[in-house]
Amino acid sequence: MTFNPGSRHPLYTAFAPFWRLMRDAVDGEDAIKAKGTTYLPMKSGIVAMTDLGKQSQAYEAYKLRAEFPELVAPTIRGSVGTMLEKPAVIELPDALEPMREKATRDSMTLDALHRRITVELLTVGRYGLLPGIANDGSPYLAGYVTEAITNWDDTDHVVDWLMLDESKKVLDRSTGMWTDLERYRECYVEEGRYHSRLWTLGKGGWDADEPVAASGPAKRGQERPIEFLPFVFIDAMDLSADPDDVPLYGLAKLAVRVYRMDADYTFALHMTSEPTPVAIGFDSPADAVKEGKAPTTLGSSKLWLLPKGGDAKYLEFSGPGLEQQAKAIDATLQRAIIFGAQLFAENKRTAESGEAIKTRLGNQLATLRSIALNSAAGLEKALKNIATWVGADPNKVKVTPNLDFADHTLTAQEITAIVAGWQASAYSWRTAFDRLQKGGIIPDDRKPEVELALIDEDQVTFEDEKAATILG
Repeated sequence: MTFNPGSRHPLYTAFAPFWRLMRDAVDGEDAIKAKGTTYLPMKSGIVAMTDLGKQSQAYEAYKLRAEFPELVAPTIRGSVGTMLEKPAVIELPDALEPMREKATRDSMTLDALHRRITVELLTVGRYGLLPGIANDGSPYLAGYVTEAITNWDDTDHVVDWLMLDESKKVLDRSTGMWTDLERYRECYVEEGRYHSRLWTLGKGGWDADEPVAASGPAKRGQERPIEFLPFVFIDAMDLSADPDDVPLYGLAKLAVRVYRMDADYTFALHMTSEPTPVAIGFDSPADAVKEGKAPTTLGSSKLWLLPKGGDAKYLEFSGPGLEQQAKAIDATLQRAIIFGAQLFAENKRTAESGEAIKTRLGNQLATLRSIALNSAAGLEKALKNIATWVGADPNKVKVTPNLDFADHTLTAQEITAIVAGWQASAYSWRTAFDRLQKGGIIPDDRKPEVELALIDEDQVTFEDEKAATILG
C-alpha cells in the first residue's frame, strides 16, 4: 500500500469534531451560521416543503432571525488576561537570550508565544512546539495548532514518529493567483538519530525530500547527533501525545443550545406577534375573496361590508408557550455564566476582596492553574530541548508561571484597617508592607528598604516645610 502522509491518528479523528465546534464558537455567529444545519437543524415544517427553492428561503429566514450568543471568545480572552496579567518569569542561558525577543521565525517574543500557547489550550486543549535552527544558526520554536498534529506513534511510550501538516496557500507572483500547497513534515528517530523530511503533493502524487539528520555543535571535532524527537506536546492537563478533553467544550455546547432555542423562539415571535383579522359570516369564503366582497385591507380609510349576521375580530396569540421558551433560554444562559462565560474578564470588582473573588471563581481557578502550569512546562521543555541542541546548559532554562489569579487590589477600608493594625502593634511593619504590596498599593519591584528610605525622605521634607511655615 502506498504511504499516505495525510492519514490521521484515530484519536485525531475522534477529537476533530470537538475542535471544530470550539473554533466555530470562538469565531462567533457568522461562522456558526455558515455551517447551516450542522448547528441549526431545519424545523419539521421546513423539511416537509417540496419546493426546494422555497425550502431554502424559509430556512435562511429561520436562521437569520436566530442569535448565537458570544460566550466562548470573551471567556477565553478574560481567562488569558487573568492568567497572564503578570507574565511568566523566564530564565535562559546566554546562548538562548536572543530568543526572548525573537522566539519564532515570524519574530514573536517568548511572552507572546506563551500567550498563544495559553489561548490554544483554552480553545482546543492542545498545542505543539518543534525546535529548529535557522539558516543563520539562530534557534527558534515552530508552533503547531492541534489540527496540524495529524499522526504520531511511540516506542515504549516514547514518541519517536510524528506527522505535521504544513499545508498553506502559495502566491504565484507572475499571475497574482493563490494556490493550495499540500505538504507534511515527517519527524522520526531512526538508528538513534532525529530526522525530518517534507512530503509534498504534486501532480504525480506524493514526493519526499531527502531526510535531514539534526545535530548539535561538534565536540572534539565530531558531530553530536540529536538522539530524540524534540517535538513537545502541550495539553491542558499534561504533556502527553494523546489529546486532552477540551476545557470549554461544555460552554460551546451550551452556546449552541441557546442558538437553537433562540431560533425557535424568534420564529414563534415572528409568526404570532401580529394579530390576524378574521371576518365571519360569508357562505363561501373562497367566492367572497374572488368577488371582492371579503375585506382585504385594514385602516380607517377602508370600509368593511359584512353580510347580515357577520362578525369581525382579531385572532391573537396569548403567549404562555413563548414565555416558557424565554425562561428556558434564560436558564441555559445562566448555566453558561456559571460555567465561566465572561466570568474571568470581570474578576476586578472593586466591591469584592481578593478572597471573595477566589471563592467566586472556585473550580474554574483550578482549571486555569492546570493550564498555566502546563503551558509553562511545555514551553520550558521545548526551550530545554533547543538548549541541548545548541550545546547550552538545559538546566539553566526555567519558566515560572503566575499562579496568583485572584485580584488582590485593596479597597480604601482595607488599607485603613491594615495601617491601623500595624499602628496598634498587632503585626510588624514588614507584614503590613507585604500586604500593601500584594494589594497593589506598593509597586511589585520595590524593596522594603527602598520604601523606608522614601518614607524618611518624606519625613525630612515635611519637617522642612513645617519649619519654613513657622518662620514665615
